[in-house]
Amino acid sequence: MPRSLRLALSLFALVVAFLGTARVASAKPASEPPDPLTLQVPGFGDAYYYKPRSKAQKPILMYLHGRGGNPINDCRKWAKVARQFGWVICPAGPVDRGNGDHAWANDPVRAKEIVDATVAALRKKYRTRVRTRGNVLIGFSEGAFIAQHVGLHDPEHWSKWLILAANDTYWFGDAPKLLEQNHRKIRRVYLFTGEYDMVAQNTVRAGEMLKTNNIPVRVQLVPGMGHEVPADRMVSNYRRPLRWLISAK
Repeated sequence: MPRSLRLALSLFALVVAFLGTARVASAKPASEPPDPLTLQVPGFGDAYYYKPRSKAQKPILMYLHGRGGNPINDCRKWAKVARQFGWVICPAGPVDRGNGDHAWANDPVRAKEIVDATVAALRKKYRTRVRTRGNVLIGFSEGAFIAQHVGLHDPEHWSKWLILAANDTYWFGDAPKLLEQNHRKIRRVYLFTGEYDMVAQNTVRAGEMLKTNNIPVRVQLVPGMGHEVPADRMVSNYRRPLRWLISAK
């Protein structure tokens, strides 16, 4: 092969390699959601939220964090999963544990006051763009305890639930009677727990309680998973349950 041809081929290979490297360097990482907006809730701590992508009236998807959860960080994670369905809003529990972390003090009465005040503040700001009924309540760990109580006592506003690490022992006192009385108002419930979570069998029993009262429920124990879904698997794990819940009339 003539020397000039070898030089030309070498230069061509260098150009191709350079262009390939440039394309890789210029590739943008997967887009992250912006920081959530802040909602002042009179009488309580701030809540954090994302507007839906559509300007039409949309439901609320309210996330109740676990003990020691950070509402701002949690809201960023849930925006990736749920923003396509409606308003993603994350109130803060009444116990400030520092560094943005909060807890609910296992107090469903106080928590319901916070939930109600958060919805009222959002409605005051955006009026008819926010749906008042048929909304979705999402609760994790201690937030699951709160969600199981708030949803049960207010099924007209929260008729669809996604409970992460549900527990049948959270329903005590008049809860079994309320399940029976409100079964027509509770449209759908999705119970989602890792198979290695210590409450996995409690989740199964909570599902049986719902089935006994003719409440549409799906129970999913995820193989290989513990108490919490890793952030990078939230979309693949939670989007289908949310789509099922939202589709209920």
